[in-house]
Amino acid sequence: MENSEFKVQGLKITFSGRHGRAASRSLLLTACFLLITLGIFAHGGEDHGESKPVTDAANKPAVATARAERNLQTEVGQFNARFEQSPADPRTGELVQMALRLAEKVEGGFGGGEPVAIEDAAVFLNVTTSDGTNLAENLPVTFEKGFYRVDYSFNRAGNDKVVFNVTTADKRNFSVDFPVSITDATINWKFWLGIIVLSLLSFGAIGAVFYTRGRSGNRSERIKKIVPTAFAALLLFVFGTIALAYFTPPREKRSAVNFEPTDKTATPEVAGSVLNTSLTVPKESQVLFGIKTEPVSVRQITSGLKTSGIVRARPDAQAVVVPPVAGKIVLRAGITIGSVVGRGEQIGSVEQILDVAGQVGLETQRLDVAAQQRDVEAKRLELRNTALTLQGQQAQQRAAASQAKTRLAQANRELRRSENLVEVGAVPKKRVEEALTAVKVAEQEVAAADKQVTLLDTQIKAAQSGQAVFRAPTVNQPTRSFPLTAPVTGTINEIKATSGQQVETATQILTISNLSTVLLEAQVFEKDLPAVRESTRASFTASALSGEVYTIGTPDGDGRLVSIGQTVDPQTRTVPVIYEVKNPLGRLREGNFVEMTIDTSGETKVIAVPKKSVVNEQGQTF
Repeated sequence: MENSEFKVQGLKITFSGRHGRAASRSLLLTACFLLITLGIFAHGGEDHGESKPVTDAANKPAVATARAERNLQTEVGQFNARFEQSPADPRTGELVQMALRLAEKVEGGFGGGEPVAIEDAAVFLNVTTSDGTNLAENLPVTFEKGFYRVDYSFNRAGNDKVVFNVTTADKRNFSVDFPVSITDATINWKFWLGIIVLSLLSFGAIGAVFYTRGRSGNRSERIKKIVPTAFAALLLFVFGTIALAYFTPPREKRSAVNFEPTDKTATPEVAGSVLNTSLTVPKESQVLFGIKTEPVSVRQITSGLKTSGIVRARPDAQAVVVPPVAGKIVLRAGITIGSVVGRGEQIGSVEQILDVAGQVGLETQRLDVAAQQRDVEAKRLELRNTALTLQGQQAQQRAAASQAKTRLAQANRELRRSENLVEVGAVPKKRVEEALTAVKVAEQEVAAADKQVTLLDTQIKAAQSGQAVFRAPTVNQPTRSFPLTAPVTGTINEIKATSGQQVETATQILTISNLSTVLLEAQVFEKDLPAVRESTRASFTASALSGEVYTIGTPDGDGRLVSIGQTVDPQTRTVPVIYEVKNPLGRLREGNFVEMTIDTSGETKVIAVPKKSVVNEQGQTF
């Protein structure tokens, strides 16, 4: 029996006999074939003596790089964020290199208003999914050569966001985010093909040994003979799989190349790159060309039934001024078409001139008034005399009151003197009682005198007021004046009479209207009424509004649906639909035509831009 040796990476396996030589040859062929296969898969037909990245004509790594730029308008300032990532199409498990350049727009600063680079900020990276779920938080970001750089490996496929939280040196905070799309790594078919070949060779070798050695001996002996070969084949399969995974992994994995972010002035054109560019317009050019910006937002756009309408004044907001009597019109100075007047404000008067019969009656009235004036004067003279008499009596009562007060003071002194003498026993006690009686009598006299003075004062005032009651009657003049007042607050839009003109009672002098709130009367065909009844929103525009569109019945718009007509016009087969709206800057006039769109779209909201931002070019809109 001859022995044969088979070595696999330091492992020594010995086979004996003729069958051992056959097994060793089989495994040796398998190992050689496996090594050739690994060499082919690993080298791919190329010389890998020195691994070098693929380069372009400029001898730089031709790695796809994605770039994006955002201008931020925040409460703490205006910032510009320029983002670059490599590779542009990251795959799961790959290391993605990201760089962020920050600058601040300083209005009125030196340098022509160019953004100033921010190089001393504290920046942290958060990675979230598109719906806001956090994948990584507060990853440190380093500053290098004008860029804030960070590397991250995405472990899942999908649309994620990278959020940079920035804190400037002066403690201002803002955030900027950029979308990142990650795909699954491509399956490496070389690995799986190598596994298939390795499996066929390993199990083929075991089958060959089993076939050659299975003709002699019993079952237990055959198994003992096959075990060394099976063990060697299993080791070859395991180590072969490890080698395949090392040289050619199950999924293709690109080598990370340190990329250098481009300067702001560099051209953004890179072969194979995913590029998001932005157009920067200087502030001076924006002012010169009238450029305005507005963010795209989700709005409820009014669309549906288009119709025409007419502007009407509200019935309670317009009035006609007519004179109450026939006579001559006198308008107030400054009253003209366009004058604004308030409710109840006097705008003029009507002078009524008496005829002959009226003047005769006026003369008779004058004579009666003269007789009444004489009677009034006599009564006024009588009241004046009465007042003078009462004033004389009041003076006498005041003198009597003064004397009574003097006697009261003397009686009080006598009372105190008597009390002192009684205490020393100089006079009898009866003397004190007499003095006390004298004090009480004096007090009563003073009270009676004061009461009489007050009573006379009341009578004097009554007599004086009676003189004012009796006034001489006045005589009416040959002309009488009646005021003209404004029934409503509004603007005078028509004057049909002039000052000095003689008018009758039914003559229209002027008209007043208030157009701060107007009615829009839209004509809707009877077949469209079901859709109109279900909607309370609409929009309108007119030539008087310079193409501006205003909404009705929305949170941002004024106005409401007032009524839907109950009668169909037999000629046009339309029904009036009435809306009440605020007059935009007072530009609508009664009788103006308007273009209306009655909303029949329901509650649907869409992404919308201002109508003025849509440009038509060669039949297409941009």
